[in-house]
Amino acid sequence: MSKKHTLEIFDKDLSLLREEVQRLADQAKDELERAMNALLNDDRELAREVVASDITADLLQQKINQHMNIVLTRQHAMAEDLREILAAGRIAAHLERMADYAKNTAKRTQALDRKVDKEVADQFSWMSERVTAMLLQVMRAYHERDHSEANVAWSSDIELDRIYGKLFAHLLLQMQQEPDSIKDAIQLLFIAKGLERAGDHVTDIAEEVYLMVTGTPLQGSRPKVDNIAPE
Repeated sequence: MSKKHTLEIFDKDLSLLREEVQRLADQAKDELERAMNALLNDDRELAREVVASDITADLLQQKINQHMNIVLTRQHAMAEDLREILAAGRIAAHLERMADYAKNTAKRTQALDRKVDKEVADQFSWMSERVTAMLLQVMRAYHERDHSEANVAWSSDIELDRIYGKLFAHLLLQMQQEPDSIKDAIQLLFIAKGLERAGDHVTDIAEEVYLMVTGTPLQGSRPKVDNIAPE
C-alpha cells in the first residue's frame, strides 16, 4: 500500500501515473494476443488491425513521459517517490517495445505464404501465453510493490528461452529439408525472436520494480539457457 502525502494532489499524480502505466501494459498485452491470434489463424485482416492499433501504445508512452515531467516539475519528491516516477518512464519504454514486437508479428504474418503448421503453432502459442503470464505477474508486483514477486518474474523466462531455442532449431531444420519453406521460416524466426525479446523486456520491468521498491538493484545474473539460438 502506498503511503499518503501531505499534498493530496501528489497522491493523485502518482495514482494517475500508475493507471497510465497499467493502460499501456494492457495495450501491449492486447496487441501481443491479437497478433498471435492473427498468426495462428492466418487472419490477415486482424493482422492489419494490430499494425494500425500500435499508435495507441506510442501515444500512451508519450502521455506517461509528459505526466512524469509535470510531476517532477511541480513536486518536491522524496527518494522513494522519485524512484517510482522515474521507474514509470522506464517501464513504459519496455511496454512500448513489447507492443512493437506485436506490430512486427502482425506485419510478418501478412507476408506469409501459408498457414503455420500445428507443431510450430503450438510452440508459438505456448510462448505467447508465457509472455502474457509473465507480464501479468510483473504488473501485479508493480502495483503491490512486491519486490519478492518482482524477483520471481525476473528469473521466470528460462522456459521461454528454452522453447525459443527448440523452435529456432525446428525452423532451421525445416529450411534445410524443405527449401520452399525458407521464405516463411525466416519470417517465423523473426516472430519467435520477437516473443523471446518480449520476455526479456518483462524481466527488465521486474528489475525496475525491484529497484523502485527496495532502492537497490537485483543482484546476480538472470538464469539463461545454455546453447540457445544465436542472436
